Amino acid sequence: MSSRSIDHFGGALSDAVRLNVCRNISSNLSSDNNGTEDLLKRIENLLEENAFVEAERRVQADEAVRAFVKGRSRLVQEGEETLKELEESVAQVGDCLRTAKPFLTGLHEEDLTDAEATLKEVRTAETQLEYLKWLELFHDQSDRIRSSLACDSTSDAMAFLQTLMDWCEHFRSSSCIRLRDYLHDITVYWTTLVCDHVARELPAILARIGFPRPPSVRNPETNIVDSRSRNEIADIVTLLLRLRLPDYIKPLSPGVDTPFLHELLPLKYFIAPLEKRFRFHFFMSDKTNRLDKPEWYFTQILSWIRDYGDFIDDLFQLSFRGEALRSSKSDFALGLAVLGRSKFLSSLSQLLEDGSLFAHAMDELLTFAKTLRALGYESVQRTFCTILVQPEVFHPWFAAETSLAESRADAFLASPTAWNCQYQEEDGSPEDAKAPECAQQFITMLKGITDRYSLLPSSLPQFDFLSLQLDLVEDFNERLKSHYEANQEDTEQCARIILPTQATATKFVGEVLADMASTPVRASCFSGQVIII
Repeated sequence: MSSRSIDHFGGALSDAVRLNVCRNISSNLSSDNNGTEDLLKRIENLLEENAFVEAERRVQADEAVRAFVKGRSRLVQEGEETLKELEESVAQVGDCLRTAKPFLTGLHEEDLTDAEATLKEVRTAETQLEYLKWLELFHDQSDRIRSSLACDSTSDAMAFLQTLMDWCEHFRSSSCIRLRDYLHDITVYWTTLVCDHVARELPAILARIGFPRPPSVRNPETNIVDSRSRNEIADIVTLLLRLRLPDYIKPLSPGVDTPFLHELLPLKYFIAPLEKRFRFHFFMSDKTNRLDKPEWYFTQILSWIRDYGDFIDDLFQLSFRGEALRSSKSDFALGLAVLGRSKFLSSLSQLLEDGSLFAHAMDELLTFAKTLRALGYESVQRTFCTILVQPEVFHPWFAAETSLAESRADAFLASPTAWNCQYQEEDGSPEDAKAPECAQQFITMLKGITDRYSLLPSSLPQFDFLSLQLDLVEDFNERLKSHYEANQEDTEQCARIILPTQATATKFVGEVLADMASTPVRASCFSGQVIII
C-alpha cells in the first residue's frame, strides 16, 4: 500500500506516523491471503481509533471556545455595569453642584470670613493637640527617669535623659518658644538630679583623700591619692562628663551669677565645700563681709586657684584626656571665679550708694581679672569679664570713669606746674620729657582708661570708652585754646612760653595717640564696623 492510500484513509499525517504505519504493514505483509486479511482488519482498527480521537479533540475545542466566549461576555457585562455606575455618580455630582450653586453664588464676604475663621480654629486645634502630645511625651519621659532613679538604675536614667537632650536638639529651631523653654527646664532639672545621683558617693571619697584641705598645709605623704580612690573618682567623673549639657540649653535661672551646668560639671562637686566656706565668710560673717574690702574675697579666690590647681589637674588628667577644648584647672578656676562674680553682684546695690566704694570695688574686680590672665586662665578671664557688659555694671562704671576723667583733667590743668616741662634745663633730654606736665598726665590718664576697658569681652562697649577718649582729646584741645586766649594780651609770654609749650604738648599728644591707634584694642574696636560721627 502506497503512502497516497494511507493519506486517503487517515488524512494528513506527520512523517513519524507515516513511517510507523509503513513499518507495521511491512512486518505483517505475506504472500498468502490470510496475511492480507489480517492487514485489512488492522487498518480498519486504526481508522476507527483515529476517528474517535478526532471526535474527542473537536469536543474539547468546542468546550474551550464556549468557555472563552462566556468569559468575554461576563467581562463585557461587568464593564457595562461599571460604566452605568459611573454615569450615575456623574449625575449625582451634577445634581449636588446644581443644588449648591445658589448657595455658593449667594455667599457674602462675611460668610467667607466666617468660613476662614472656622478653618483657622480647626488648624489651631490640631496644633494644640500636637502640642499636648509632646507635653505628654515629656511627662512620660520624666516618669521613666524618676522610676530609674528610684530603682537605682543609673544607666537607664542616663539613657532616658539622653532622649530629652535629643528632643532639645529637635526643638532647637522650633517656633514653639514656650514648649522649647519648658523642655530645657525639665532637661536641666533632671540632669541635676541624675548628676547628684551619680556623684552621691563623691563626698565620702573626697573626705577619705583629705579634700578640701589645701595640699600646701598637708603632709606630703597624704597628698598622694591611692589608686582605689583615684579609680573611683575617674569613674564618677567620666559619667559626669557624659551628662554635660549643650551650650544652647539654658539653666533654670539664667542669671550671671548662676553658671551653666556644662561649664562646671564635674568640678562643681569639688567646689561645693569651698563654696560653703566662701558664703559663710563673705555673705554672712560680719568680720569678713565688708563692702570696703572687696580685695578680701578676690584674694581668697586667687589663693584657692593657686593652692588646688595642680592637685585638681593631677586628679582629673585621665578623665579629661579626651576633652581637647577644656581642662580641669580651667573649670575649677571658673567655678571659683563665678563665686566672686556672685558676691560682687549681690553687693552692687549697696556699692552704688557710695561712689568711692563702687570705684574701689571696680578697681579690685579689674585687678582680679588681670591676675587671672597673668596666671594663664585667659578663657576664665573672658568668661568672668562678661559681668562688665551687664547694664547694671557697665553704665555706673562708664559714668564713674567719665566723671573721674573730667575731674582729673580739671585738676592737672589747674595745677601751678601744669605747663612746666620735666628736665627743661637739660638740652639733651628726650622729646617726651620736654612735654609739659599736663600733657604727660593727660596721656597717662588715657592709657589708664585703655588698660581698664581692654578687659571688655566685646567691641561695642569698648567703643563707648573710645568715644569718651575722643571727647577728652577734643576737650583738651579746647582747654589749650582757652589758655592761649586768656594770655594772648601778654605778647612776650605767649611767644616765649605759651606757644612753644602748647606746640610741644600738641606734638607729644598727637604722636602718642598715633601709637595707641595701632594697638589690638583699637583694631578690635574698628573691626566692629561702628562709625563715630
